[in-house]
Amino acid sequence: MSLFNKDLVENEECFRQRITVEENIALSLGLGACVVETEDTRPFLAALYEKLSVDYTILGTGPLADRLRSQQGRPILRWDVSKFCKDDAVGSMYILSQRKDKPIVIIENITDIPDGDRNIYDDPVLVENILLHSWKDDTIHLTHPQHGPFQLNKWDYTVIFPVKPGDIAKLHRRVPDGIELIPFLPR
Repeated sequence: MSLFNKDLVENEECFRQRITVEENIALSLGLGACVVETEDTRPFLAALYEKLSVDYTILGTGPLADRLRSQQGRPILRWDVSKFCKDDAVGSMYILSQRKDKPIVIIENITDIPDGDRNIYDDPVLVENILLHSWKDDTIHLTHPQHGPFQLNKWDYTVIFPVKPGDIAKLHRRVPDGIELIPFLPR
């Protein structure tokens, strides 16, 4: 094999790997919520940010490439649940309901909800219900302690829960029907 042919094969493999990552990212960008299972969230989040940049040129073709292309430029919010205190879960959802731009929401550490003094922290089961299980319903009805009742339409948002393999077992309740589990396969 000549050096030229070897470079061509390596470039073609690199091209295929980039398309695979694009497709994996696109799978997580449907409307509503999904759990993305990945060994390390950093490569997933780095790939997500890269592919959603308006400066990124999508290499793939077909429905998944079209989905990814349609999501480019959307704002991204990241919530780290491991740092949430009292009313942060419902407060975050309330703030989300008030936004007009309908961002992509990445909810990290859903399996590491703090538990402690109820004057400082909400019950972890309540936080899990608000942040994860509520997305099973088309319309999410919640009540903020100061602002009262509010609602969100799940079809207005893309919500991603990155977790490590096996961490789903740490949840207080199983992942509800209607929330897809997607393995992220970095290349």
